[in-house]
Order: sequence, then structure tokens, then C-alpha cells
Amino acid sequence: MSEPLRRDLPGIAGSAAFIVVGALALYYSEEFSALGAVFPRTMAVAMILLSAVYIAVALARPRAPRPVEAGSTWRRIALAVTMLAWALLIDRLGFLTTSVTAIAALLVIANYARWTPRMAVAYVAFAALMLGGLYAVFRYALQVPLPTGILI
Repeated sequence: MSEPLRRDLPGIAGSAAFIVVGALALYYSEEFSALGAVFPRTMAVAMILLSAVYIAVALARPRAPRPVEAGSTWRRIALAVTMLAWALLIDRLGFLTTSVTAIAALLVIANYARWTPRMAVAYVAFAALMLGGLYAVFRYALQVPLPTGILI
């Protein structure tokens, strides 16, 4: 006998919460300068639209529940702690120092596969390109003042 179809109520609730957060971001971005409001408004609109699409799809197409996948609880906690530490230390240590440290920690924590020299070089190269690109976009294109901190 097949399982009955169900709607993803936790996903719908989470999406509704993201719509509220997006609306709050739009409301509070009114206080920013025209250029300073571009990024938060863009992200807020994207968050609202994508959350609304998810709610519509979840309501229109109920699905059979999926089995819960086994995972590593300590990895999930370590990822959350790493991101929290990044957010708390970015002002003190600076954007680049904190971000390089956080990316290195996230790569080590999130990688399930065995490390090889080739994979390590590829991950480091991609992380450097990603961080350099984000730094350039925020610093030069969007002119967002990034924290300099005590190091870099």
C-alpha cells in the first residue's frame, strides 16, 4: 500500500517566515541610501518571490513523505557554529581574514569524501575565486564598506 500524499507543511511555514523576513528587509531598507539599498532589496524581493513559488508548488502538488536521511549531527552543529563565529568576528578581525578562516573550516567540516591533493587544490582555487569575486563585487561594484578589522 502506498503512502498518502501530503503537503510539506514545515516547508510552507518556513517559506512564509522568509516572506515576512523579506518584507521586513524591504521596510528597513528604506532608511538606506539608494546605492546601499540595492543589495538588501534585491535579496528581499528574490526571497519573497521564491518563497511564494515554493508555497504555490507545495500546495498544488502534494507528495509522498520522504524517508529522513541519516546525517551527521556534529557536522551540522559545527557548520552552524562556524557561520555564527564568522558573523560575530567579522567586525573585529575583518572581512578577508574571517572569511578565509570560515571557508577553510566549512570545507573541512562539510567534505565527506577522502581528501586528495587534486581535490584540495581544486577546492582552494574555487574558494579563492569565489571569495575574491565576492570581495570585488561588494567592495567595488556595490561600494559596500567591508569591515577591515585588526588584521586585513
